[in-house]
Amino acid sequence: MVSGCFLLGILALQGFAVVPSKQALFFISIVALAAVRRLRWLSYLLVGFVWASVCALHVIQLQLPENLEGKEILVQGRVVGLPHFNQRATQFLFEVSHVGLDGELKGFSGRIKLSWYGPAVDIKSAETWQLLVKLKRPHGTSNPHGFDYEKWLFQQKINATGYVRKSQNNKLLQRAEFWRLGALRQMLGRYLDEKLATNSHSAIIKALVLGDRNGITQQQWGVFRQTGTSHLIAISGLHIGLVSALVFASVRGVSLRVPRVRRLALELAVVMSLLAAMGYAGLAGFSIPTQRALIMLFVIMGAIFLERHYRPAQVISAALLSVLLIDPASALSIGFWLSFAAVAIILYGFIGRVGDSGQTNFFYKLIKTQWLVTLGLMPLVLYFFQQVSIVAPIANIVAVPLLSFLLIPSLMASLLLGVISERAAEYVLNFSADVLSVLWWFLEGVTQLGYVEWVLPSVSLLACSLALIGVLFLFLPKGFIPKPVALLLFIPLLFPQKIGPLQEGEFKLVMLDVGQGLSVVISTTEHTLLFDTGSSFEGSMDFASTVVLPYLRGQQKNKIDVLVVSHGDNDHAGGVDTVFENIRVDDYYSSESQNLIVNGKKCVDGVSWNWDGVAFEFLHPDTFDLYDGNNGSCVLRVSSRAGTALLPGDIEKHAEQSLVRHQRHRLSADVLIAPHHGSKTSSTDSFVDSVNPSVVLFPTGYKNRFNFPKAAVVERYKRAGVRPFNSAEHGAVTVNFNLDEKPKLVSYRDASTRYWNWKP
Repeated sequence: MVSGCFLLGILALQGFAVVPSKQALFFISIVALAAVRRLRWLSYLLVGFVWASVCALHVIQLQLPENLEGKEILVQGRVVGLPHFNQRATQFLFEVSHVGLDGELKGFSGRIKLSWYGPAVDIKSAETWQLLVKLKRPHGTSNPHGFDYEKWLFQQKINATGYVRKSQNNKLLQRAEFWRLGALRQMLGRYLDEKLATNSHSAIIKALVLGDRNGITQQQWGVFRQTGTSHLIAISGLHIGLVSALVFASVRGVSLRVPRVRRLALELAVVMSLLAAMGYAGLAGFSIPTQRALIMLFVIMGAIFLERHYRPAQVISAALLSVLLIDPASALSIGFWLSFAAVAIILYGFIGRVGDSGQTNFFYKLIKTQWLVTLGLMPLVLYFFQQVSIVAPIANIVAVPLLSFLLIPSLMASLLLGVISERAAEYVLNFSADVLSVLWWFLEGVTQLGYVEWVLPSVSLLACSLALIGVLFLFLPKGFIPKPVALLLFIPLLFPQKIGPLQEGEFKLVMLDVGQGLSVVISTTEHTLLFDTGSSFEGSMDFASTVVLPYLRGQQKNKIDVLVVSHGDNDHAGGVDTVFENIRVDDYYSSESQNLIVNGKKCVDGVSWNWDGVAFEFLHPDTFDLYDGNNGSCVLRVSSRAGTALLPGDIEKHAEQSLVRHQRHRLSADVLIAPHHGSKTSSTDSFVDSVNPSVVLFPTGYKNRFNFPKAAVVERYKRAGVRPFNSAEHGAVTVNFNLDEKPKLVSYRDASTRYWNWKP
């Protein structure tokens, strides 16, 4: 009861837009104290709420002050974690110890996430540096169904993000001592890079050894996702528990055969298994999942050490309470819920069951474990990710034993052998790589089976809760509740939350928040149009995969009827390949021939169509194709009885003047996406007057390097009586064009803000 109520108190805070004041928390603490005797459950709940609030206030108060945003600041501190190198920049975490303000260094404690642009810098983990930086407060894109980057920064206790400025003040103050954990991890990382330089799976091995997943390609992530094996490459409870169990069994087995230490066999096994687990967690940089796994392991091993026969529920409850006391923000993590749920389901499925004794066949237990985990976690996986791998039991039944009994033990052995014999270590490392190659061959084969994923968008919390109750009923021993009754509780999963229907002539425009870029989704009664896809970045990340596709899935869209790419700049076309690889696209338009994939068409003046009483027409470029680049952008007009929207891409002054001269009578619109993000070379007076919008939407990144939208441009719109909205401040903006009212705007950031979110 204690841990459950404590958790509920922490969860209660997560719905707040701001953390209660210290005075309010003091009053709640008094109430909690008064309720200890008669309403103990309420007391525990309030204590959880207060504790989570106090910890949250501490993190928020350490965030960069607003008056320091965008200013050059001299900082001193230490590099933490493994730096990530790519062609564009070196990225790393920096633990600040001193800040230069008003000409003097002042003490400061905080963690910042930095990028050092240009050629790769020889910067190593655990080194002490002095750097000239420009910082901004924790900020990320804000979208329905999208990844909450600000929540992730809050969980990681990162107080600011920014980049290193070119300066003579940038200098190494102290090299990393060889014994420091960060230095050892980076040395091991370089060793693995050198020995596995030609191996296509080297990044996966680094992930398993060091918890560094930066080098894993998008294609590899796709295989892990489709086979339900992504958990295998995130060092967490499975890996820490595996290493601990192997060491525990080995030490205890050897100790029992040595007369002098036989009496201490249990104690030695517990101590050595914990040391091994801590060592492996250290290799992973003591990441939050490994910290959580260590806490759980210490609780379990403590019970074994004391030789107390606690019930499994008591052990899980103690581990849960310990994790939440140390870091209440853990409750924000999906991994927190999945890890505790997996352990609870496995114990629930095995403990006290006839036929599940220690003598039971190993393969039976393996198969049953996969069945328990796959079905037991399915409601949570569908709720968090809107999709689940159907072939996960098949993939895991091979992958888990290979990883548990061959891959991880051989990788750990190669590291230990490196101290004795480099040649032997290299031999074992190559053996590990061969094992991984076999595993990868199998996983890729599984993805070829056909329908490997079950996608269910917008699973409600109620449907998830009912399905979890169904799981409990389903795994009860025979004779308690009929299995068909348990299966009935899964049925609500098949009926996703309904999206508000649109009538004939109505449409919805959503300008997604993709930073300094553009992506707009327009929906009618039966059709969907995507205008631009946002940027892509070095490596495997792009906004199409993190923002656009999750939004489409969440809106229950299984295809795009028309994709329009206004022009070829990365901030508009960067996610085209990702879109085509992951969702069906029926028709495709672009202004540039080189961007046209098979069967693509040019967007030229005169091309038009009608969907469900909504008219779509291109106004630019003309058939003579006199413009290119920004001024050659597709200009799309969407209109119906409910209103009109104009999407002009990145056109600038020359294209605007051409449109005003030749298309003035067709430019009028209620809502305008600002041309070229609000640059000073666009949104001319004549164009603004011709469009005469009620609202202008600026698609810009927070504190972007171009300083878009320009203040003069925003003021120009305001003078014309136009309301400005900026994605950097408002997040995704939804405009509902309904027949019975004026276009209605909803800011996602305003509507869904939580205490960890940036506020304008």
